[in-house]
Amino acid sequence: MEQKEQREHHLIRLLYMVLFWIFLRVSLFVTGLIAIIQWVILWFQDEPIESLLNFAGSLKQFQAQILAYLTFKSEEKVFPFTDWPEPEE
Repeated sequence: MEQKEQREHHLIRLLYMVLFWIFLRVSLFVTGLIAIIQWVILWFQDEPIESLLNFAGSLKQFQAQILAYLTFKSEEKVFPFTDWPEPEE
C-alpha cells in the first residue's frame, strides 16, 4: 500500500512540475517585456521605473522558487499555493 501511495505522490508532483514549468515560461516572457519597457523608459528618462524594478525583483524570487521545486531542491510549492515572494533587498 505504501508503494502505491508513493507512486501517487510522484504523479501528483509531476503534475505540479508541469504547471510550474508553464508558470516559469510565462514569467520569463514577462521578464523580457519588463526589460524592453525599462529600456524604452530609460531612453526617454534618466532612471528606470521603481515599481517595475521591485516587481522584477519579486519575479526573480518567484523564478528561483520554481527552479528549486523543479530540481527537487525544495518540496515547497510556489505562488499561488504560497504568498507572492518579496524582492531581495
